[in-house]
Amino acid sequence: MSNKPLIVLWGSPNSGKTIATVKLAQALAAHRKNVLVIFSDALCPSVAAIVPGQANEQKSLGELLSLPSLAQEDLLHYSLALKGSPHLAFLGYKKGDHVFSYADYSRERAVDLLTLARHTADVVLVDCASYVSSYLLSTVALELADVIFRFHNCDLKSLMFYASYLPLLSDARFQHAETIPILSNVKPGQDNRAYSQVVGGIQFLLPHVAALEQQSLEARLMDPLPPGKDATLYQEGISHMMRLIIPEDVQKSHKSTAAATSKASVAPWFRKQLELWRGDRK
Repeated sequence: MSNKPLIVLWGSPNSGKTIATVKLAQALAAHRKNVLVIFSDALCPSVAAIVPGQANEQKSLGELLSLPSLAQEDLLHYSLALKGSPHLAFLGYKKGDHVFSYADYSRERAVDLLTLARHTADVVLVDCASYVSSYLLSTVALELADVIFRFHNCDLKSLMFYASYLPLLSDARFQHAETIPILSNVKPGQDNRAYSQVVGGIQFLLPHVAALEQQSLEARLMDPLPPGKDATLYQEGISHMMRLIIPEDVQKSHKSTAAATSKASVAPWFRKQLELWRGDRK
């Protein structure tokens, strides 16, 4: 795995991958990791629904991909720094964008973007579009990923979706055998064992959390989860995901990790942009 991992979350529609991406990003940022989250779906842009208060500040991923050339300054310029979260930035399509809003881009451009992202942040998370065959950036992210979390629901529609995409993902370049399958949004009474067997063995579950669903509906995903049994189990699942990404950091206490992470260790361009975002520019 690269020292600055590229993590991809992919799965069937409505499987909870975007919610998990946000919660995983917050958990990594809490450990002083500079996290860049790329939302690659142009059909349903996510950023405005996650941080509606900053929607007017957002620049479009589509416009970034359409530039004549890409540099690290461009990536930082188009990334949205989150207020109150100095270690977290989002990059995605704007509200109102769609698949025809911008010119097509090449595979090389997608590779360039993800490579720049890895040189800029400590961890890059890519929330892939479910229909990866229609989104080149999602396809390339699956090819280049260090870790792929594959999300499934406990329903027949999710199984049919996976069965349809399995022939495409079986290509060696997608590292399908190395993906980490997750059964997500599992509700009480659902036969998760049967579904786990059908999709090739699930490593762990993310339970349905009513409070989390409400946060999503009210555009409050950045809020902490209220206490509760299901919320605790969900956070344990997110912690499991984090251990698979940065096991050496999670084994330490938060205090030790924070002390060990100095400002000098942050990627130079990311640090500079964070200072500008926080108003430290002189």
